[in-house]
Amino acid sequence: MPPELRTAHQKNDIAVMEAYGFDVKTMNEADCVAALMQRYKKLSINCKPI
Repeated sequence: MPPELRTAHQKNDIAVMEAYGFDVKTMNEADCVAALMQRYKKLSINCKPI
């Protein structure tokens, strides 16, 4: 991956973590994805399929 694209991804990861109130210093990308999926699961548990 080109360095510029890697930097853009890292900045995006930080922006998402900050938006959700995650600790940027201790959370990595995998932890962030896992936490977001848990939130999604909790929010969507009562949703009915279309």
